[in-house]
Amino acid sequence: MRTVIFAVAVVAALSTAAMPGSDGPFTTEHWTNGLYAQQTSGPVALYPNPASNEVNIIYPGLTGEATVTLFTEDGRIVHQVDIGEVNSVRTIFDVANLGNGMYFIQVVQPSGLNVTRRLMVAN
Repeated sequence: MRTVIFAVAVVAALSTAAMPGSDGPFTTEHWTNGLYAQQTSGPVALYPNPASNEVNIIYPGLTGEATVTLFTEDGRIVHQVDIGEVNSVRTIFDVANLGNGMYFIQVVQPSGLNVTRRLMVAN
């Protein structure tokens, strides 16, 4: 009996996990070039991750100016850009010429916000 109850609970959870407007892994509230933006727990998101040609950085939870930095695991800066108003804006970094491995994208605002996300590059 417990196995049947568990199986029904799993089926119910999986059947609603990716429905639009649900609390599942995807949301339709933030569209970006017709793709689903994966729900995140913070104000900055990256896609695709892993990336091979370019990576998109979106800021669904930020407003104001920011500095966006792409750097290696050992702290070397690969690319840095200062952007103005980040509300509903996207930044694209070309990663086609980078070696395979883990990189970091850091978004810093003058207000003190400092968000870092891991990025895998697989060329």
